[in-house]
Amino acid sequence: MNAIGFIGLGNIGTPMSQNLLRAGFDVIGFDLVGNPAFVEAGGRFAESVQDVGRQADVIVQSLPTAAALESTITGLLEVAREGQVVIDISGYALEAKQQAAERLAQQGVAMLDCEISGLPFMVANRTAVIFQAGDEQCVNGLREVFNGMADTCFYLGEFGSATKMKLLANMMVAIHNSVGGEVLNLAARIGIDPDTAVKVLGSSAGGSVTFSNKAPVMLSRDFESGPGPFRHMAHYLDWAAGMARQAGAATPLLDKTREYYLIADAEGRGDQDIAAVIELLEAASTDKPKES
Repeated sequence: MNAIGFIGLGNIGTPMSQNLLRAGFDVIGFDLVGNPAFVEAGGRFAESVQDVGRQADVIVQSLPTAAALESTITGLLEVAREGQVVIDISGYALEAKQQAAERLAQQGVAMLDCEISGLPFMVANRTAVIFQAGDEQCVNGLREVFNGMADTCFYLGEFGSATKMKLLANMMVAIHNSVGGEVLNLAARIGIDPDTAVKVLGSSAGGSVTFSNKAPVMLSRDFESGPGPFRHMAHYLDWAAGMARQAGAATPLLDKTREYYLIADAEGRGDQDIAAVIELLEAASTDKPKES
């Protein structure tokens, strides 16, 4: 196989591209800013999106916005050739992905709708999950590439299914995160040591991956360096709410959770990790916590 292209070497793209390098692939990557970690891991840094498109038959892209997607596709189309495949693992509205796929298809380039469920450290240790959607034959033909990126992949069917599953997954993350904040806020107010609460509840039937990841951040109050900011998750929750409305599905827990994201935005907390919801819940509480 020729070099694997990788466009977008950010929080997810960097560890994902490094996984491919460790799996033995030749990876040529591009980002708007340099990435020494990618180069030090053995990657080749391209001069442009077009440079990646010229050298790679398979291109993975991990982009931050729909605007970045549009400009990237425009660049790739300048050098596109029939038979190329774009694996999009980014998170934006499904309509943006569908429009990009249609543009690429006009020049014989296939695009797969893929999503990553997991934080950057989970990508690095290969515990993140890849959702795959699109042409099944194409997905099967790239099995080695997907296995190079993650240990667990799920094929979900037609294009768009991965994006929809990602919205469901992030609904659960956001709701579980809010539950964790509620529980730890209440624990402190009824005299239970927070560290003990995290240890015990994390091992109980009520524990979850989200609680294990976010509860320590809630205790440390290190919200500025967390990998899951409110502003990023808010987009997913808005898209999920729209999807639910179209389906006529009741989502009372999602609706209440979204209220706190609006509060976070109003308070200028958009760049803080979603674990900071505990401070919003504390502010909404009345009685002072009892001494443990």
